[in-house]
Amino acid sequence: MSRNLVEFARRGDATGAQTALEVLKQAVVDHREVTDEDRRRAAQISGLPEATVYGVSTFYDDLLAPVGRRHVRVCTGTACFAANGGAHADELRAGLGLEFGEVSDDGEVSLSETVCLGFCHSSPAVRSGDLIDAGDGAVARVLDDAATAAAEPAWRSLLPEPVLTKPGDWSGLRRALTELGAEALLTEVEEATVRGRGGAGFPAGTKWRFARNASGAPKYIVVNGDEGDPGSYIDKYLMEQNPVRLLEGVVLAGFAVGATRGFILTRSEYPRSKPVLERAIAQAHNDGWLGTNIQGSGFDFDIEVIEGAGSYVVGEETALLACLQGLRGTVSARPPFPAERGVHGLPTVVNNVETLANIPFIAAHGAAAYRALSPDSETNGSKLVCFNERFNAPTVVEVPFGITMRELCEEVAGGLRGGAGIKALQIGGPLGGILPASKLDTRFDFDDLAAEGCMVGHGSIVAFDERTNMRELAVHLLRFGAHESCGKCFPCRIGLRRAHDMFAAAEPVSRSRFEQLLDALELGSLCAHGSGMPAPLRSLLDHFPAELGLID
Repeated sequence: MSRNLVEFARRGDATGAQTALEVLKQAVVDHREVTDEDRRRAAQISGLPEATVYGVSTFYDDLLAPVGRRHVRVCTGTACFAANGGAHADELRAGLGLEFGEVSDDGEVSLSETVCLGFCHSSPAVRSGDLIDAGDGAVARVLDDAATAAAEPAWRSLLPEPVLTKPGDWSGLRRALTELGAEALLTEVEEATVRGRGGAGFPAGTKWRFARNASGAPKYIVVNGDEGDPGSYIDKYLMEQNPVRLLEGVVLAGFAVGATRGFILTRSEYPRSKPVLERAIAQAHNDGWLGTNIQGSGFDFDIEVIEGAGSYVVGEETALLACLQGLRGTVSARPPFPAERGVHGLPTVVNNVETLANIPFIAAHGAAAYRALSPDSETNGSKLVCFNERFNAPTVVEVPFGITMRELCEEVAGGLRGGAGIKALQIGGPLGGILPASKLDTRFDFDDLAAEGCMVGHGSIVAFDERTNMRELAVHLLRFGAHESCGKCFPCRIGLRRAHDMFAAAEPVSRSRFEQLLDALELGSLCAHGSGMPAPLRSLLDHFPAELGLID
C-alpha cells in the first residue's frame, strides 16, 4: 500500500478516530446500506481522501449492496458444494424470490452468498441475521423465518496429553515473565521450529527474529483470524472455544518481539468470534494478564479485536494489514515484508490463530517437549484438522504429524456417510491440491503432501464422494477464485475469470491452452491467491482428465 495512505491511517490511529471501514460498516447497521453521505462522513472522520473511501466501500462484500431488515447469507463454500452440489442455494433463491445481492420490494429480506460460515461439519449452512443454521431442514427453517442455532460437535485430541484443545491457563506467560525472559523465549520458539499453520508453513521464530531486530517502534503483533478457506473451521474453534490460549500466544509473541500492542482480525462471517474474544480480553485485564505492568513484570501489552467485512483475500498478510487499517484489502508487493514494514509502516509480526495457540506450550514446557509431540515425523508439534459433513464423525481433532490420510479419514473421522467411498480429498483449503483415493496412504505432513501437489494449509479435509462431477468441481473452484481476487494484478483478475468461463461453457476445454493459463497464473500473480489456485486444477488434470472434458 502507498506510503501516503499509511500516513493517513497512522494519523487516524494517533487521534483514536474510527477507520473508514468501521464507519461504513456502522452505516450498514444503522440504515442497511452505504450512501454517498456515508462515504463523505467516513472520509472526514478517517482523514482519507473520498476516492480512497469509495474504493473501500466497493471492495468488501458486506458493503456492496443494500440489505433487508432480515439479511440471509447462504454459504457456497466447498464443503457445502460437496454436500449437495449447491442445491441449497438454488432452493433459497427460489423460495425467497431473490437473486444474490437483491432486497425484497418491502425491504424485509435480502439475500447474498458467503464463503465460508465455518459450519462445514454440518453443511449446508445458512445465516439469518446473526443466527447460523445448518444441516437437514436448515433451508426450510430459514424460509419460514424460524432458523435455529446449529450445534457444533465437541473437538478432541489424539495426543496422550492434549495441547491445542486444552484450555489456556497463562502458565506459559508466567514462566516467560519470571524465568525465561524475552530472548530465551524467542530462542525456544526458534528451536521448536513452529511452522506457520495458515498456509506457507514459514517458521514463526524466524519471522519473530526479523521483527525483533528491525528498526522502528512501536512494534505490533497481528493475528490473522480471517480463516476464509472453505472447509476449514479450526481457527473458529480456537477463537470461540479456547480464546485464552490464543490471547496468551499473542502476549508471548509481543514479549519476545518487543511489542506492546496486538490486533486480532476476525471474520464477519463468524459473528461469535469477536464478542467471545472481547469477553476473554476483559477477563484477562481483570486477572492482570493484559494491560500495564502485567503481573508486576514491567511488561505492558494490550489487544484489540477488529472485525473484517467479507473478503477471502484479506487472509493474505499484506491485504490483512490494509484491512486492519481500514483500507481496501488488496495485496502489496513484498519486500518489504511486514516484519520490517507492517501496521503504520512499522515492524509487525503476522501469525495465524493456530500458530500462536502453539506458543504457550513451548513457553511452559520448552522446545524439546514440543518436538516430541509428533515422534513419527520431522515436523514438530501437533496439528488441528477438521472434516466436512461427508464424514461420519466430522469435527476438529488434534493429531500428530505423520499419521496417514487413510487413518485420518477411515479411523479418526469414521469413513464417509452411508458407506460411500472417497473419490478425492482437498486438503488445506482452496489453494490445496486434490488427493485422489489411490493416494490415501500419503502421510499428513508438510513434505509428504507437497510431494503430491497438496498442502497442510489450515488442516481442513474436504471429502468428495463418488457423486461428485470433477468438471463441476473445477467450475466451483474457479468461480470462487475469480470472485475473491482482489483485482490488483491482471493475471489473477483476468486469468481466473477466463479459466472459469472455459469450464463453465458446454464445449470441450483445450488442455494446452488451459495449462498455459495456469503457468501465467503461477508466474505472474502478485500473491498466493493467483499463484496457488492452479494447484487443485493441476491435480484434477493429473488424476481426473476424462471427467474434465479436455481436448488435445
